[in-house]
Amino acid sequence: MEKLNIEYKKALKAHCKSLIVDKVKSLEEAMESAQQSANAETRSTAGDKHDTARAMMHLEKEKMGTQLSQNLQLLKVIEEINDTKSDTIKPGSLIKTNKGLYYLLISIGQVKFDKDNVFVISAQSPIGKIFIGKSINEKVKFNGSEMTILEYI
Repeated sequence: MEKLNIEYKKALKAHCKSLIVDKVKSLEEAMESAQQSANAETRSTAGDKHDTARAMMHLEKEKMGTQLSQNLQLLKVIEEINDTKSDTIKPGSLIKTNKGLYYLLISIGQVKFDKDNVFVISAQSPIGKIFIGKSINEKVKFNGSEMTILEYI
């Protein structure tokens, strides 16, 4: 990555959004499949076994529902992030340090994008909080490692 630019940042944001959209789609498909399995399950003479299987399916569907809700919330956060330039680092900033690229968007971890490894983190995460309000040439310390902010947009 040479110099940060707004087109790169917009494309990275779209990439992150598509990762979450894909998760949402697969969770919706898995929930639909679980529902079809539950509907196809017929009451057998082994009633307890049937009830246990049904309860397990219900728990699995609940877990998927929670994950779906969390991912839909992440999509909402992505949409609400303001991409305007600011004097200091804020949510939505793409930050280049001497140790790598950080994008204050949502917590999805390391993402491979356009030959770069980008750490996509939430502004509420411990490292995200350290970056907020900082500017170019400032140093930040995280987990005993010091980084210098080279640029951000």
